[in-house]
Amino acid sequence: MNSHSYALITPSFRFDLDRCALLVESVERWVAPHVHHYLIIDRRDVSLFERLRSSRTSILVVEDIIPPWLFRLPLMRRFWFSFRTAPVRNWILQQIVKLSIPSAVESDVLLCTDSDVFFVAPYDPRTFERNGAIPLFVESGQRGLIKSNDEWHRVAASLLGLEPEQSYDTNYIGNVIPWRRDVGIAVQRRIAEVSGKPWQVALARKIVFAEYILYGMFAHRILGQNSGHWDDGTLRTLCYWKTMPLGIAGLETLRSQQLAQHHSVMVSAKSKTAVEDIRKVFFA
Repeated sequence: MNSHSYALITPSFRFDLDRCALLVESVERWVAPHVHHYLIIDRRDVSLFERLRSSRTSILVVEDIIPPWLFRLPLMRRFWFSFRTAPVRNWILQQIVKLSIPSAVESDVLLCTDSDVFFVAPYDPRTFERNGAIPLFVESGQRGLIKSNDEWHRVAASLLGLEPEQSYDTNYIGNVIPWRRDVGIAVQRRIAEVSGKPWQVALARKIVFAEYILYGMFAHRILGQNSGHWDDGTLRTLCYWKTMPLGIAGLETLRSQQLAQHHSVMVSAKSKTAVEDIRKVFFA
């Protein structure tokens, strides 16, 4: 059986440029060369990211991926203007962008990776295939642990035309998350069928949703054994989620927690941890 083709997908923007550069450098060093890397960038920021373009790394423009009725206005910093819905918050727009990637990139598997992630060990996603199935990150035992999890699941169930559950035990949100391109396109079609309108309109009208929950629920509850996934509950990215910046000592402590299963590290951009400090500790 032939292995799938893979692409790494990273939405980013001007304030995360240095973090994104660190990710790109780490991909060159640690990620299998058959994996192409796509940076998804707003048109106004493309010139800033040009230095990261290479034979390994391509730049896709957000405005070329989303429908033309969604666009920026110069004075709207936190929203995108829409001709078909109320203004769309940046966070919602970014998720619409991610869910649009299966229509823009032809690789079989899309590895969704934010720009505050970087690789620290060899990573070849083909080694995780099981008879053609790829991992679906899913944590169980999550009931009550994540503040917004139940709401994210309820919204996803509504979008997918499923009966909501009383409370949800699963979480699909993580880092370096593999999506099958064919499943991503099926998610788009399902939302359009349930809502009776283009899927981007249905999502743009939501105040909150989580793209990973949406994909994971579709794969689990609708496709089931036909999803082409196998359930993977292993955390393969060492994460720092807090908003307090880490100095050299804190980063060294974080590094000391790295296990053999960790191929990558995420230091939240919201922590404002200095990129030069991350480089000193993890890239020395």
